[in-house]
Amino acid sequence: MTALMWLLFAFGYPVAIVVIVRFVPVVRQRRVKWFVGHELAVAAIVAGQAIRGEAGGIIINAAWGVSAAIWYAAGPAINRRRNPSALSPARD
Repeated sequence: MTALMWLLFAFGYPVAIVVIVRFVPVVRQRRVKWFVGHELAVAAIVAGQAIRGEAGGIIINAAWGVSAAIWYAAGPAINRRRNPSALSPARD
């Protein structure tokens, strides 16, 4: 286990978890900075898993990163369909 791996995990996991806990508001309110931070954190986790040589960790975390991006991209369409007044301006 390398120092780089630990640094990637030390950044990635806390940031990703904080954003995941608030992910629905991040999507609804189009919080770009939060989402970018989340995607960078997930990429750091995937890189740490790659250094560790954990294929399962790479697959699971990369799949979540892609799923989160799709969810975020689809967010406005989902909000308009459910409640047109639910859209609010982006806040970071």
